Amino acid sequence: MSNFGNFNRPVVPSSEGELFTVDTQVTFLMHGQQQTGIITKQLSNSAVVEIDENASNTDLMVKSNGVIVINYKKLQKV
Repeated sequence: MSNFGNFNRPVVPSSEGELFTVDTQVTFLMHGQQQTGIITKQLSNSAVVEIDENASNTDLMVKSNGVIVINYKKLQKV
């Protein structure tokens, strides 16, 4: 019997996560700079966000590959 059965269980977002569904446009602070992006996946306490590229976040885009996991409490809807 495998111990990997939990991988098929659906992710249930926390109460904060209910506001931030997939395809929601969000804003957040990263290293003191305002960033924007779109939620691509919901996790229990965080969301996977595809960061919007702009002239001032080239370094972040390279380091993060354009994607970041961020706690719902640090996100705001645009």
